[in-house]
Amino acid sequence: MIHPATEDPMQGPLQELRRAVEALRPFLESPDQQAEFVVIEDALARLSAPRSATARLADFDPSRLSHLLDITGPDLAVELLARLTEDLTATQDLLETGVAQSDWKHLREGSHVLISLSGSVGALSLQAMSESLNAIAHRQDQGALDALMPPLSGELVALIQLIRATRPPYGTAR
Repeated sequence: MIHPATEDPMQGPLQELRRAVEALRPFLESPDQQAEFVVIEDALARLSAPRSATARLADFDPSRLSHLLDITGPDLAVELLARLTEDLTATQDLLETGVAQSDWKHLREGSHVLISLSGSVGALSLQAMSESLNAIAHRQDQGALDALMPPLSGELVALIQLIRATRPPYGTAR
């Protein structure tokens, strides 16, 4: 059981919101109303999800990801999110291989991709760490690499989780 002092203060209001949403269900008659209800349920699920993913991103600007989704448009938002997930996961694999094999070329390549992707979606602290990784890989500084990789890896995992949990804007073809 969670001690009341450490309990997430949003859980009480979210529980009340869940009850209110469920109370609406019997009154939804049209397919349009039912579709809107699904959007509400999705939003409620996102609000109720543990906040650990974003908490591990020390500096995250959600407006950048939102802007990226806006300029992509609703028809391509699903594909954009899938590509971001795929590219971030591939970069994670490249960095893990680079670290395991002390392959500075892989680390430089991965850092370039990660600088771009993290900056584009607003993971500013990850972008800064990726820039540091690039400099470390150029210097081939094993000690600095060993110190940087745990926090960088943690933020990369958090960003991948965040992108996977992101739902495209309303109106997106699914």
